[in-house]
Amino acid sequence: MARGLRTAALGSAVVALSLAGCVSGGAVPGDEPVVGGARLTPLDRLEAVHVAGGLPADVEGPSSVLAELRYGHGRLMAYVRGDSCGIVATPEADAGAVPVHLVARRPGGGEGSGSLPAGPYTTASAAGGPRTWASLLCGENAMVIEYAFGGEDAPQQVRGPVTVIRPGGRAETSRIIVGDPEVRRLIEERIVTG
Repeated sequence: MARGLRTAALGSAVVALSLAGCVSGGAVPGDEPVVGGARLTPLDRLEAVHVAGGLPADVEGPSSVLAELRYGHGRLMAYVRGDSCGIVATPEADAGAVPVHLVARRPGGGEGSGSLPAGPYTTASAAGGPRTWASLLCGENAMVIEYAFGGEDAPQQVRGPVTVIRPGGRAETSRIIVGDPEVRRLIEERIVTG
């Protein structure tokens, strides 16, 4: 009987050590998430871009600008601050529109929508005039922005880890994906294929 207990105890110890070895040598809980076999980089670990003039004064606390898009009428900046994502769209003075500033907190446990890969996401939206509006989906690993400025111009300059899609039938709207290359590819595939 004692021999059977020693064998069972030894077997349990081997299983426990094997599990510990798996954790220390591979996927450690809390590491970057894996979606579709790809390891994703959280937004707050992406490299920031330097922008002339920086963010407006009403953006309090340390922030990192991840993307800057320049349009003929102004620019849009996407940033992260703490547990939030934000965008600031600033039209030129003669553009006839007011600035748009959106902030959405990244979702906590059980919150948000999972309609796109690498989610869940929380959302915010605002209008900056009769033909100007923006919406923001904010997640741990990506931001997805829709921005319309009433004209049909595409961004003339794009900087940062960003992909811009012009959805069919809505030439005045840019869909902007901010994230690492793999998450942008996954989200773009979902948007394009529906």
